[in-house]
Amino acid sequence: MKTVKVVAAVICDSILEKKSVFATARGYGEFKGQWEFPGGKIEEGETAQQALVREIKEELDTNITVGDLIGPLNMTIRRFTFRWTVSGVR
Repeated sequence: MKTVKVVAAVICDSILEKKSVFATARGYGEFKGQWEFPGGKIEEGETAQQALVREIKEELDTNITVGDLIGPLNMTIRRFTFRWTVSGVR
């Protein structure tokens, strides 16, 4: 089984009083229309934090500061295991 290292951002309205969380709807592929946190694959030579900054810039045309690590998560979809690094974003 192939392991893919990916990152995702949990973007909320306020660090102190979280009422809303930002998610995006996929616009293509098998999971089109389903909700996900923005992010993507970690490229060779990148840290998880660098990948997250790059992915958010590519997907949302937004510059971010990566916050604290929320936690790792492993998810298997079909024959791929996705090893997620999830961080809060300020």
